[in-house]
Amino acid sequence: MQPTIIVQGITVEQLREDLRALIRFELAQAQPTIGTAAPSVDELLTVPQAAALLDVCVATVFEWKRRGLLVSTKIGGRTYLKHSDVLSAGTREQRTQKPSRVKGKPPA
Repeated sequence: MQPTIIVQGITVEQLREDLRALIRFELAQAQPTIGTAAPSVDELLTVPQAAALLDVCVATVFEWKRRGLLVSTKIGGRTYLKHSDVLSAGTREQRTQKPSRVKGKPPA
């Protein structure tokens, strides 16, 4: 049997605001933190966290998303990526080494 909640003396609008505040709080608690503990396989990362983990720029992560190499999830308007997907994409993609430019010397 499910418990019954009796709401008395509260408006519908106040109930909505209270529920929104509760949902915001729960989402804030669920946001991943990087570097605090060993990440679980299904931990969600933000795009900047994924870029830092792979040592690439944020634009690269967005490009990999666009090309279908990374699958993302939207929660509350923010994009999240699974930790395991980010790691596997990082091992699949080969990084190219660009020659460094020396001042005064034109590129070869």
